[in-house]
Amino acid sequence: MAGRRGMDAQTVARAFEVMGRYLRERRVLGEIAVYGGSAILLQFDWRKSSEDVDAVVVDGRLESEVKASVAHAAEVLGLERDWLNNWFGMYTRLDERPEDFTFIGTYPAGETPDLRVIAARPEYLCAMKLKALVRETLDNRDFEDAVRRALEIGAETAHDLLSLYNSFFPDEQLSPVASTYLPEVAREIGRRRRG
Repeated sequence: MAGRRGMDAQTVARAFEVMGRYLRERRVLGEIAVYGGSAILLQFDWRKSSEDVDAVVVDGRLESEVKASVAHAAEVLGLERDWLNNWFGMYTRLDERPEDFTFIGTYPAGETPDLRVIAARPEYLCAMKLKALVRETLDNRDFEDAVRRALEIGAETAHDLLSLYNSFFPDEQLSPVASTYLPEVAREIGRRRRG
């Protein structure tokens, strides 16, 4: 996506604030679940930006109102129209559970909130990043994210990584392409631990 501006955590929070106010004016309480690089951005200081916010509306009955708040935030803040999208769906599991997520916040902060934001927990993010290793990215971001996630949750070996993946996707075998990366991810984890 040439020319696309990265969004830092402050920009994402401002967008959530605008969304929350928009929803409050319409007396709607929305909730979104955030994934991918934006979930990492919201939970860890080392991630400085994300191209967009990968998210889904938790209650599908409110999807049109929440999507309208996304468009409003894009207009108010000068963001790309698709700054919040659900293109990552192929990397999530079908039977998500509440314990797969952590609470990020309510928006607008300090006021009566009308937007609740949750994000995929680090273990779930790591499993999704392992699944995403089938795609090549210019900056190898999925590999880097998988290594950092694994370091933070204590996974060290290729076996640990595969066990983690299987705990979130028990009925879905890790692709052969992604499987070939597991030893490389484990070697990089070891290298960084020795530091």
